[in-house]
Amino acid sequence: MKILIVDDEKDILEFLSYNLRKEGFEILTANNGLEGLEMATKEVPDLIILDVMMPEMDGIEACEKIRETP
Repeated sequence: MKILIVDDEKDILEFLSYNLRKEGFEILTANNGLEGLEMATKEVPDLIILDVMMPEMDGIEACEKIRETP
């Protein structure tokens, strides 16, 4: 299973990535909503974990745009 984690806080990205990789998941990371949107459309993950408050594009806007993408 491929999981995309989108968060602007490096510590949270590292914590989640480390623990989910230990459980055998393939992890992708992005540092903001815009980067997350690009990665989500390119990589098509099975699950996306989005922070709500981020620079450039917040998690809610990113979620809405991801849902609009076929």
